This record gives sequence, structure tokens and C-alpha cells, in this order.
Amino acid sequence: MLRSWLSIAAATALGLFAANSAVAVSFPLNVEFDDGTIGTFGNVEVTEVAGDLQFQVTLNASLGAGADLHELYFNLVGTETGLAISSSDMVNTAYTLLTAPSVSGGAGSSFGFGVSFGNGAGPSGNGVLQTASFVLSADGALSVSDLLLSSSTSQDIEVYLATHVQGTSLVPGVTSETVGNLVPEPGTLGLVLIGLLGLGAAGQRPR
Repeated sequence: MLRSWLSIAAATALGLFAANSAVAVSFPLNVEFDDGTIGTFGNVEVTEVAGDLQFQVTLNASLGAGADLHELYFNLVGTETGLAISSSDMVNTAYTLLTAPSVSGGAGSSFGFGVSFGNGAGPSGNGVLQTASFVLSADGALSVSDLLLSSSTSQDIEVYLATHVQGTSLVPGVTSETVGNLVPEPGTLGLVLIGLLGLGAAGQRPR
């Protein structure tokens, strides 16, 4: 039960909202892996849709006009079977689901899963991608809280998910970056959890 509350608190701290009974969480890509620079590098919005997870990945201009989205990395809390992805994006090379990705996330990090967005900006690839969307499905129902299993870099930067981006101009002379969603500080989660518990207690008061 505590794990469930902490998952809800983490999701709320990241930006959870409900709309038409769908739950969505916004994961800001706010940390660069090589030196821990904090910034606004992009966003991953995940929405629960009928037991599937719909991902919308968007890069920000801070990475440069030529920034090309290559891969997304994430973990899943449970052991899911029948994992698959689908996308309605108009691309030359279909997106593919990776397990134990060959590019594990950068800076010594390792994730359980990844999504490849094609073969780069060349003729055999999908051009310069700064946005991408796909749906992740499994034999069982998935929820946003399934993504709240973090990974750490060799510099102890702890994130829930990350993207690998080519063609960047964030750092002079460096043409690729891995940026991720920094796990909220324990104090932030604690405050949110207290608020959620307070709302629960208020809802149980006799009228």
C-alpha cells in the first residue's frame, strides 16, 4: 500500500492530471547526463488509454535546431508479457521496441527497455525527429505508475526515463546528448504524499 501511495505521490509531483477518466503524467526532460546540467530539454507525456500507455515525446529548442530524437529509455516495475509498440507517425522506418538496449542510456546508466525512432536523419532514417508518439501495450493492463522505477548514472543522477538525441548544439563540439527526467527530491514527494493523505482523510470524515 505504501508503494502505491509513493507511486501516486511521485506521479503527482511530476504533473499528474485526470481528463475524461484518463490519467496522464508529464515527465520533463530536465537533466543532462554527462555533467548533471539542469535545464528544459524536452518533455515526455504519458497517458493511460484503455490499459495501454500512450507516449508523446517532444524536444525543446534548447538542444538546437538540428536535434534528432534517436531513442527513449525506460523501466517497468512489473514483469510484463506481450509488450509491443504501435505508432501512427508517418515515418520511413518503423519504431522498434528494444529490450536491454545496446545503447543502455549513456553515462553508465542502464534501463530495461527502449524505443528506437529509426536510423537517424539520413535517407534510410526518418529525417530530423523532434517529436514522436507511440502506444505501448502488453498482455495485462499498464499504468503510469509502472514507469516509476528509476535508473542511475555513474555520477548518481537518478532518473525515471531518458532520451538519446543526436545533432545537438547544447555544448560546443558535442553533437549528441542523453537527457532524462530527474527523480523528484524525497522532500517533494513527502509533501505531496502528506497532501494526498490529507485529502483522503478529509474524504472519510462523516458529514
